[in-house]
Amino acid sequence: MSEKQWYEDLRRDEYEGKHVRAVMDSGAVVEGRLGLWFDEKVAICMASSDERGDEGYTVLCSKDGSFQLTGGVKSLDLVWDERDWDRIDVKDVIHGDAVVVNGRLYTVDKTWPDDYHPQVVTDTPSRMLIDLYLIPFALRRKVKVPVKPGFYKDGLGEFWARSAKSTGDGPWRSVEPDALDQPAKSDKYMANLMPLTPVHFVTGRAPEPGDELASVLRITSKGATFTTEAA
Repeated sequence: MSEKQWYEDLRRDEYEGKHVRAVMDSGAVVEGRLGLWFDEKVAICMASSDERGDEGYTVLCSKDGSFQLTGGVKSLDLVWDERDWDRIDVKDVIHGDAVVVNGRLYTVDKTWPDDYHPQVVTDTPSRMLIDLYLIPFALRRKVKVPVKPGFYKDGLGEFWARSAKSTGDGPWRSVEPDALDQPAKSDKYMANLMPLTPVHFVTGRAPEPGDELASVLRITSKGATFTTEAA
């Protein structure tokens, strides 16, 4: 029994906005944005641009209540979905964003600034470098900034506190020792630092420089907390 493919049981409106990479039986590769074309086949067609046009490559069609590959299409891979990502200028890319090169999505670990040869470092096992001039655009995940008051760690490893009431500048303040006097930040500012991961503190002596650290697992009625603290 063949494995069910990602495109078989989606609702018709869920095909719109998905960017895919199709490999034809001939070996040709076609990349683009899926769009639903309402014809007698109820086919999913891939237009040559983000706008629906008269030309496109029909890659899926309705058959027995689900969508299947049309003849001549060997495979169809989902690269990214507009429901999950926003397009941004490649010069604005930061840690946690993504880039698409040759029909594959890569998560950016960090940027490698250089006036003559700027690159991004991907999170692949080989830490592959990609030149910025090869990247037409970057992607930033659509995620909502937390609204629950508490402490959070951003994508760069720095700590923030969200208050229950917002000041004029926003509800977020850095709790880094060298940034306590900085103005509060807005949700829009914090969206650039996603993901924001909740942080739970436990009692105990704070580690001093040079202390040997130990990993501690505490299990309570509210769940498990895994921390690193002074041994």
